[in-house]
Amino acid sequence: MIREQINRRVTLDNFTLGRLLDLNVELFSDDEAIVIDGLRLTWYEFYDKIMQFTSSLHHLGFKKGDKVGIWSQNRYEWLISWFGLLKLGIIIIPIDYWYRPEESRYILNHSDLSCIICTSDYIPQIEKDWKYYPNLHKLILMDDIPQNHADKKDFFSMQQLMMEHADYDEVLLNDLQEKVQKNDVAFILYTSGTTGTPKGAQLSHYSIIKNMIYTSENMKNTHLDKMVIPVPFSHVFGNVVGITLATITGSTMIPLRNQDPGVALKTIRNERATILHGTPTHFIRYIKEKENHPEWDVSSLRTGIIAGAPCPPEVMQGIINVLTMRDIVIGYGMTELSPFCTLTSPDDELHYRINSVGKKMPEMEIKIVDDNNLPVKRGEKGEICVKGYNIMKGYYKSKEKTKKAIDVDGFMHTGDLGVLDDKGYYKIVGRKKDMIIYGGVNIYPVMVEDFLMKHPKILEVAVIGVPDPEYGEVVAAVINRESGLNKQEVVDFCYGKISSPSVPRYVVFNIQFPISGRGKIQKYKLRAVLAKMLEQGDLAPKLVPTKVKKKTC
Repeated sequence: MIREQINRRVTLDNFTLGRLLDLNVELFSDDEAIVIDGLRLTWYEFYDKIMQFTSSLHHLGFKKGDKVGIWSQNRYEWLISWFGLLKLGIIIIPIDYWYRPEESRYILNHSDLSCIICTSDYIPQIEKDWKYYPNLHKLILMDDIPQNHADKKDFFSMQQLMMEHADYDEVLLNDLQEKVQKNDVAFILYTSGTTGTPKGAQLSHYSIIKNMIYTSENMKNTHLDKMVIPVPFSHVFGNVVGITLATITGSTMIPLRNQDPGVALKTIRNERATILHGTPTHFIRYIKEKENHPEWDVSSLRTGIIAGAPCPPEVMQGIINVLTMRDIVIGYGMTELSPFCTLTSPDDELHYRINSVGKKMPEMEIKIVDDNNLPVKRGEKGEICVKGYNIMKGYYKSKEKTKKAIDVDGFMHTGDLGVLDDKGYYKIVGRKKDMIIYGGVNIYPVMVEDFLMKHPKILEVAVIGVPDPEYGEVVAAVINRESGLNKQEVVDFCYGKISSPSVPRYVVFNIQFPISGRGKIQKYKLRAVLAKMLEQGDLAPKLVPTKVKKKTC
């Protein structure tokens, strides 16, 4: 149905994100498009504001192929900027709002952007580092220009620009949009650089739209849905799985500025929202918040996507039972895949919806390979590799990194380890770099985490490897717990139920999980903390199951 509507009006040869917005104005002109910060706009009102800003950009001299950054939390002006830039074929560089100077400096320089659209609180940081950005010539501020910058010729007020272009030339702007093609790069998303400098994944209009068409049809979304978007717009989860997915069907977008679970659930209650996205970490907090506030009615929730990290089966059960999200979907992929390659379906048997990441999406190839890049048999673990329309166009200005990621046959090597069962369902067992090698035995942290989450007093867990002189590495479990749980109980809970090498030798309780702005547990930071604790003797002694202690007595 969705593809039929789109294909009737927009040929695949000129199908872009800007034209997708135009289609919504044609189909759902008077329906609500956005609800944010007390502002409510229909699709036509939203379009009108976007066209004002598009006209502003054109008259400031911006053209197709220019690169412009957007740097702020989720807000109305972010959305206006997003579509205004896309309509002219300007390549967007989304910047995470929490970035500090050492993190943002590389991206702002490497991306060759000529303008940043941001809020005024970023001015001191940008001005201090401006010398590092030879191509940066303009700042457009989403809020008011500070008084001490009022005479700056390279500073512009977004609100003032839009007021000046309230009477825009729609024919001219549509002619400019016609120059934008489906395979053009829409934006460059810099992946989180946990082991080195971030890489800029270039995604096309076509790959994003097609991926979200299949995703939306799988979720059975319509223009009557209301989508709460707590994830940041700067991340693929926010701008593709949030903004683009909602625009595919004309659903109402309800963005949130922060990721507070209470704010999210109260918004769902007040707006009768039907769709909620998040990482497993987000949903663990939503479930706990709902259990603390049983009076909050979130029964309007129907579906959403959980992605970004493997989801423990117990969390999936909580999403379905506590949050009433009967049609929740698990998506697996990565930024470079636009972003999904597998999805569960609301029509799948419950066992597969809870214990897998679903089946391969249409028009893609997936293979699982060993360390020699040879396909493994079904049921065997290996690296997941993907080929299809959804593959990025490469890392910006990084040919060597692109060649390393995409092989000569066109397969993207994800770095994720997975298994394919005999019914076509995929399961993720971990990251290659996270795998723990205990005396030559491969241990997959996700599988240990899934088991530990079965314990009623364990709320959240991260399993990592720590150095060991005898075995090379042993398992350490960092746990967010309810009161009354002790370390020995954790070890005894595991012993005899999972393999002996998988039983944690160290259990740590009193560490706050380092969470990225994208809602993921940052295991590399945990490794550094535990390595320091081990060096200082704060992890010792290693834990031994009670039954083993008795045998040795």
